[in-house]
Amino acid sequence: MTTACRIKHGTENQYKCRVCGDTGWVLMRQNIEDYGDNILFARACDKCKIQRRLADTTGISPEYCDADLSKFRWNIYNVDMTQMRRICEDFVQHYQDRWVKANKGLYLWSKVPGSGKTFLSSCLARSVAIKYDLQMRFVTAADYLAAIGASYKYDVIDSSAVYRSCSLLVLDDIGSQKQGDWQNQELYRLINARLQDGLITIYTSNYPIDQLNVDERIKSRILRQSIVLQMPEKSIRNQQAQEQQSKFLADIIGGKK
Repeated sequence: MTTACRIKHGTENQYKCRVCGDTGWVLMRQNIEDYGDNILFARACDKCKIQRRLADTTGISPEYCDADLSKFRWNIYNVDMTQMRRICEDFVQHYQDRWVKANKGLYLWSKVPGSGKTFLSSCLARSVAIKYDLQMRFVTAADYLAAIGASYKYDVIDSSAVYRSCSLLVLDDIGSQKQGDWQNQELYRLINARLQDGLITIYTSNYPIDQLNVDERIKSRILRQSIVLQMPEKSIRNQQAQEQQSKFLADIIGGKK
């Protein structure tokens, strides 16, 4: 069944891509000389090519591989999120003409783990990457340092270059990494290089910038290149886990299969 048939019969909601119906191909007709009129041929779906590239190479958790800003539940908090929502929407809508021009990223933090920092950063990064078709990477600070350490230890290709040069980087959970001269040096190299090259970074952390376990040079550069947003001190992760547990038990008690 073609994409057109799927949409006609009202089943398009089953598919993530309404352009190709998740087939990865779009059927087109074209008049080609010597081959007759209305020749039917297939081309790769541009939208799915972007999504596949994002899923395969960004480093975003599979849990958040379909994240975008429209899926973030602002009303799940017990506080007014209007201002933060407006800033995040502006980040996506005016990324190139405002944020890149000013060389400003975001610093999302809260003391409570599970407050939605990682999910929100994933929503923002994927939305921007798809909208502007740019190179984006996601990595935790601890995993970044582990990858650098492995390249030194096993004499393999330095994997830090892609994080220093990508258009948009999410450096997740900064502050959770071990503290030391070597760790400070590698984080400084990454953050300073991106600042000098005018590349945007989204940070997430359980600490305000002034309490990060990094040296002052790194703190000053993060502050210089970031708009700081404090997330509500509420564990959305625990709330969602409780909701899922309640639904699961309700299905059992209700006799649903």
